[in-house]
Amino acid sequence: MSDRRRVWATLADLLSRLERDLAAQQSPVAVGDLEKEVRKLGKAQFKTTMLLEEQTQQTATALAALEAQQAQQAELVEKLVAERVNAARQEWLASLLPALDGLDNAIASGKRYLEARDQVAARPDLTAAQAMLVSPADRAKLSSWLDGLRMVRDRLLAVLESGGVTPIPTVGQMFDPYQHIAVATTDESNGSNGTPPVAGVIVAEDRRGYRTADRVLRYADVVVYRPKE
Repeated sequence: MSDRRRVWATLADLLSRLERDLAAQQSPVAVGDLEKEVRKLGKAQFKTTMLLEEQTQQTATALAALEAQQAQQAELVEKLVAERVNAARQEWLASLLPALDGLDNAIASGKRYLEARDQVAARPDLTAAQAMLVSPADRAKLSSWLDGLRMVRDRLLAVLESGGVTPIPTVGQMFDPYQHIAVATTDESNGSNGTPPVAGVIVAEDRRGYRTADRVLRYADVVVYRPKE
């Protein structure tokens, strides 16, 4: 036998002896203990996995609740800001109403003055000084002044209308305590045909009222028809 074959034979013999020794050392008790350890490790791994999944689910639920709360708070803040902006805008629009009242009164007074001076101008016994005061040129100046006031008034009404503010209907409407304030009552009919209106109908407006789509900026002061008992 050659040297190489002897070496291989010796190695094979050693391997066989090692395998027999290892097989002899592995008793059934040792194998059972190993199986128990493996089962324990498996249970521990399962519990750890379940705990991690539960914690992950709780974290996801908490994040979803936090996102919903943040969205609700953002919506509430946006709503409050919109309400405050709208309230400030309506307050600013309401501050224009006294100026509009002044223009209405000036236009009404100028109109009455024009009517009175036209009656005076038609009298045949006017002196030269009186005729100069009621001359057509003077009337034209006054008419131009009233036209300018009407233009300013129309612009103010346009600003109010752009902000959703409209006048409250009065004359010919039934009295509505949610829009009107009765400052006086009358039993006289103002109808052109002389037919008395129905009780509770508004026959005159003392001060104009204004409202938006959702609330009244200023109630209208009106005179209500109340027939004699």
